[in-house]
Amino acid sequence: MNYLPINIKLKNKHVLVLGGGTVAQRKINNMSVVGAHITCIALSFTPDIIELANKGIIKIQHHDLSSLSILDQFKTIDLIISATDKDIINQSVYQYAQANHIWVNTVDQQDLCDFITPAIVDRSPVVVAISSEGAAPVLARMIKQKIEYLLPLNIGYLASKARKLRNKIKQAIPEFNNRRRFWERFFQWSHQSQTVLNNKFKTKNQQQINQIIDDVNQTQGKVTLVGAGPGNPDLLTLKAIKVLQTADVVLHDQLISAEIINLIRKDADLVDVGKQAGNHKTKQERINELLIKYANQGLHVCRLKGGDPFVFGRGGEEILTLAAHKINYEIVPGITAAVGCAAYAGIPLTHRDHAQSLAFMTAHCSDSIDTIDWQFYANNKQTLAVYMGLIKSEDLVNQLIKHGKSPDEHIAVIENGTKDTQRTITGHLYQLLDMIKTHHIKSPALIVIGEVTKYAQQLDWFVPQIPYTKSVQYLKSA
Repeated sequence: MNYLPINIKLKNKHVLVLGGGTVAQRKINNMSVVGAHITCIALSFTPDIIELANKGIIKIQHHDLSSLSILDQFKTIDLIISATDKDIINQSVYQYAQANHIWVNTVDQQDLCDFITPAIVDRSPVVVAISSEGAAPVLARMIKQKIEYLLPLNIGYLASKARKLRNKIKQAIPEFNNRRRFWERFFQWSHQSQTVLNNKFKTKNQQQINQIIDDVNQTQGKVTLVGAGPGNPDLLTLKAIKVLQTADVVLHDQLISAEIINLIRKDADLVDVGKQAGNHKTKQERINELLIKYANQGLHVCRLKGGDPFVFGRGGEEILTLAAHKINYEIVPGITAAVGCAAYAGIPLTHRDHAQSLAFMTAHCSDSIDTIDWQFYANNKQTLAVYMGLIKSEDLVNQLIKHGKSPDEHIAVIENGTKDTQRTITGHLYQLLDMIKTHHIKSPALIVIGEVTKYAQQLDWFVPQIPYTKSVQYLKSA
């Protein structure tokens, strides 16, 4: 971010607009609304600018701006908008502004600007500004159009009503987090709604507002388990985004992508409790303790997990702990790695000609690997999705072949599935160890075993798959 968005109070401030064309007119229209004292200087003016001057809304002065000495007659200049069509004048105006410590905006010349003006959606007192930092003004306007469509017209009334309630709410709800929860409930509306205000807020009766005050003052904290999916932020659910934008504290896994982390409310506390194979940065017992600790402080806690929290995510263990301590909780499912990564690799996990069933497994469990029902996982006509299988890949290959799986069974290894860095390497079961070593495959990676993986060669719509052609000999380990 190269520009800091700020709102400037221009009421009763002296603004010079240099130029009298349609561009200058648009700038004047925006600034006159906020009460600026505007003087427009040019040789000629559009009829609309002249009309504004006749109404006393702005002042105009005829001048060719060949000399900027005319600007010295103004005792104070708070802002300059240079909207002429002459580069030499714009350059001189910029130099004048710099020498006199005046902020200046030169239309369509970003190198001659101290600030740039965004596209605006006006639902006063709610104002949304959209900027591309001058890189793509048309794109900014397109985004503005989408926001105007989505943002209800009467949202400004809701903000005005909140302004009148602020002092009352501050006195009635002394605790900051409870106060924020009140406003979230007061402002909350469906993303599909065009009405904003529920019937209970349209009435002048204060009973409903008083009820919310009582509720938030008595409400204990809660925990929301959120599945972040396989990593691509576009695959988050709407509910997941809502939680990320409202939670007070977020306990997140280590492999959560930076793009998803950036969606979290900016003033939320972030706690990295990530665990990786062989490197348990935070023990599960400690994570449970933190969930209880923050919830007992009356906070809304988001436990953000990769994939789906109930598919090899130990979400069940955490929820059982919360239930035992009588802490409120909810679960927001996510797209599990097998579903998301396979789809982005062009692999249908089920297919009536090749896979009559689908099985998920992980090579990491609380008991010995010998307790795994290998006979079940070695079934033919079945797709096997293996989570966290890189470290135990040798055991995986040996046990599956030992229990009847063909060494030539087709497989795919999907690294960083759904992300821009995704790689899909296809080959055969007996080649798995060599595939991992040759391509330096790192976690997170999903192993898919079954005939359906052959489709990656023709359905790799996201990134091209990499066929593994090296000839290796399968040697059963001792």
